[in-house]
Amino acid sequence: MMRNTRHAAIFGGAAATALLAALAPAANVELFVTDYNEDPTREQRALVDRPVRYPAAAEVTVRTADGKTATFRNPEKVLVYRTGAGDRRTARIFAARGEYEPFSFLLRPKESLQEVFITPGTLTGPGGATIPAGNVVVTSVEGFHDAGRRILMRLGRKWNMGAHSTEFFWCTVKVPADARPGMYRGKVTVTARGGPVAALHVELDVLPIRLADPPFSIGFNYSRPKDSAALAVHLADMREHGMTCVGPLYDFPLPVHDDDTAALGAFLRAYRKAGFGGVCYFATPMNLQLSALAGYGSVSSKRWQQKFIEVMRKLHAETQKHDVPVVMSIGDELTNKGVEGVKIAEQLARFAWEELPEVATASDMNGYREVTAMAPYLNVAAFNNGWDGIDHHNEGRHLINRAFIEQVRKAGAIPWFVNGGVGRFPFGFFFWKMAKYGVRGKVEWYYNLRNERGSVVRTDGAKLWPTLDYERCREGIDDLKYLCTLEALLAKAKEAGRATAERRAAEALLTKIADSITDDWTAYRTGGERFPADGLDVMDPEKAAGMGDFDAVRRALADRIVSLQNAMK
Repeated sequence: MMRNTRHAAIFGGAAATALLAALAPAANVELFVTDYNEDPTREQRALVDRPVRYPAAAEVTVRTADGKTATFRNPEKVLVYRTGAGDRRTARIFAARGEYEPFSFLLRPKESLQEVFITPGTLTGPGGATIPAGNVVVTSVEGFHDAGRRILMRLGRKWNMGAHSTEFFWCTVKVPADARPGMYRGKVTVTARGGPVAALHVELDVLPIRLADPPFSIGFNYSRPKDSAALAVHLADMREHGMTCVGPLYDFPLPVHDDDTAALGAFLRAYRKAGFGGVCYFATPMNLQLSALAGYGSVSSKRWQQKFIEVMRKLHAETQKHDVPVVMSIGDELTNKGVEGVKIAEQLARFAWEELPEVATASDMNGYREVTAMAPYLNVAAFNNGWDGIDHHNEGRHLINRAFIEQVRKAGAIPWFVNGGVGRFPFGFFFWKMAKYGVRGKVEWYYNLRNERGSVVRTDGAKLWPTLDYERCREGIDDLKYLCTLEALLAKAKEAGRATAERRAAEALLTKIADSITDDWTAYRTGGERFPADGLDVMDPEKAAGMGDFDAVRRALADRIVSLQNAMK
């Protein structure tokens, strides 16, 4: 149930409430930190209950309760489930200055509770430095769509919880950009009828690191809202979530019957004002091929082509008024039309290349033959993992893999992903690995699709509620920032000829991570691969067991960054 719509019961004023709180016995509640990379379930275990994983043990000896021993040599992996592994009610997190860092937790009372509320407190750090309570935001996981598309809602009014009911929460800490590095401590308190019944302790290690935007274009498709205030809020939210690109698509009018490009101009001004400095992937022109030029004939007709050129030049003229690089997508998944669609795709791309050399073009593509037909005539070839087509003309070929990315580059286009996967891994480590082969951008489906299933954010005008998947995309982009930060430091140290030992350690870590990532998205999508793989040992197993798998890899990166920074001083 949504807590921001619940009504607090009335008990006769503050004095009566305080009396009830004082008389209430301590509540028996189950409260523990969970792994925020997992979709919450009632069976979810505490994060500290995760086993210690030894992926490359040479020998393991087990002594049983009756004194017998068994020895195993070269086991594939060893998992040790510990008793008393750690405090289940302590969130141990780390972050760079200016970073948003989350943790999640579960609340399950063993008896009924009334007027429940959860309040974060100030985090206190070195020398009395503080992170204000307002930077610690607790949200509840509520229904929207299934699994990762559940939304996070800020707590509003107090609510009641029945015995053995389970509710899930997500807490995000915004670290100030000028925060003093060091350990900060505080707590998040659960109250019932105004009195405390349980608390989570927060330990935040603020690192002496500043993260910059990754040198890539990453974002979501976007629909134009009804007013400029909502547009400004949405764009600011995307920037706060690490996005460096937006793909405007629906509800942006095209100047087919007039010269009105004001909506595009207003968007580009807002885009720049929100802090986007990179490419805008303007996807709306694909509607010219889909339906906007209905009545003008086929793509091969002179009448259609003349109107297409006219509209594209109007749009291009508007983009030239703004200090924003714009790529225009001219096609949409023509593989869906079978082999005939491939012919249309090549004709469209070649025609735009010949007649509109001043316009940077792209196309949203979903099949091998479609991409290979269009790529030689596009600036950006944006593709998903592909499908056969209704007539199976692609013969089972998939696209998001090293071999095909390199093939696209040889054709002369810059590879981007479109609809290639939402979540932490596809936005972070996997994208980083594919960038080594030439991928430079990623536009995913969809920021605000009329609150339908594809939406990663629920919106109501300027109000918005993020989904779990959307928050995990931010974590993926943060992973990418750590990777790029370490790579940039390595290049700087190498150029200066300094920090040789630290450089070698950082290079070894990056190589180990890269080698653990399979160069084919299909291996993860349908092939059973997972990241991090069991054999990826990048830090002490005991330490890694107390954090999520992704965070263990990120912490290893952070440690190498700090080590290099210190050696370069």
